[in-house]
Amino acid sequence: MINRRKTLGLLGAAATFGSIGRKLHAAVPKNVVIIGAGILGASIAYHLVKRGAQVTLLEKSKPSSGATGDSFAYLNASTKPSRPYYDLNLAGIAGWRRLQLELSGTLPLQWGGAVYWRDEPTAAAQLLDSLRGYQGWGYAGRRIDEGELRHLLPNSTPGRVEAAAFYDQEGTVDPVGAVDILLARAKAMGATIEYPVEVVGLDVTTDRVRGVKTNHGKIEADAVILAAGLGSQSLASLVGVKLPLTSSAGVLVHTKPQPAFLERVVFAPGNTIKQNPDGRVVSGGGHEGSNLTTSPEEQGAQILRDASRYFPRLKEAAIENVTVGQRVLPIDGFPILGFLGGYRNLYVAATHSGVTLAPVIGQYVTQEILEGVILEPLAPYRPGRFSAA
Repeated sequence: MINRRKTLGLLGAAATFGSIGRKLHAAVPKNVVIIGAGILGASIAYHLVKRGAQVTLLEKSKPSSGATGDSFAYLNASTKPSRPYYDLNLAGIAGWRRLQLELSGTLPLQWGGAVYWRDEPTAAAQLLDSLRGYQGWGYAGRRIDEGELRHLLPNSTPGRVEAAAFYDQEGTVDPVGAVDILLARAKAMGATIEYPVEVVGLDVTTDRVRGVKTNHGKIEADAVILAAGLGSQSLASLVGVKLPLTSSAGVLVHTKPQPAFLERVVFAPGNTIKQNPDGRVVSGGGHEGSNLTTSPEEQGAQILRDASRYFPRLKEAAIENVTVGQRVLPIDGFPILGFLGGYRNLYVAATHSGVTLAPVIGQYVTQEILEGVILEPLAPYRPGRFSAA
């Protein structure tokens, strides 16, 4: 496995946030095919069609049916291990605020911030050390005492609090609702959204993709974008390119709608908890993935019992469903963004933190595809870093 800190260290000098990009090519694609209707595909489609591209988006099943629909959808830059990646996620947060204004407040977003606390000394020290690091980068986070924690979470019973922190510029989104809105806007501007449709091949020449072969026929394309999550791996293999992706299982329990009681994202000891605008509470067992040694139903019930320690009203909440998502993880943990395998018009967008990054990836991919520039903030994340390692 590639050491991601070393990778980012080697390339970080080229990743100055906001730098002006270099020219890549002069030809402007007119017909762009996007494969994958998760949050990345929806954002890219919206940004491209807004700029006048003719966009066809293909989805094997239905929109949000992959990692997007099973995402906790925490919008943050406070869990990122390197400065360039932190900067990219910070741009993602700003992108959501831009889209919120651009789409007249219709997106299902919440900006109540995120509250963390820990109940034992070692974990508390790690929390505060992480906080100090992000404060040094200028991030809006601060240490809070137990009194302020209870003020921020008035319906909580936090138990022992060794240390707590509040990141007030963070938030969350209902990812399925966001995809629906972005796709509806893209379609209203002329995009074609097709599902269910399966991509069975790519029509390629020496260095270009000429079209996409589907079970419904062939679609001509000036550019093709792979944004199918884990499915991008098999799509890349169609042209002999190995895309180094892995996955991490995430179990989430979703309750039936509850009266509003939680405005912030909560990272309690052993639990992540949020309440969507529709009243549904979503909770997971932690931020690092789930252990599937028990059935999803059993694990979901246990997650909700654990969450009810911190919010007693959840003891009476009914479970609507339990989801098991496969989070997309490039092998070194960082995004894979750029033209793939020597093909000048075959682009890949694969990443963890896809929900946070979706707006800025939509913007950057559109600029690289339509304007022919190489964006410096994406320099550490090119597919070629794996073959060069």
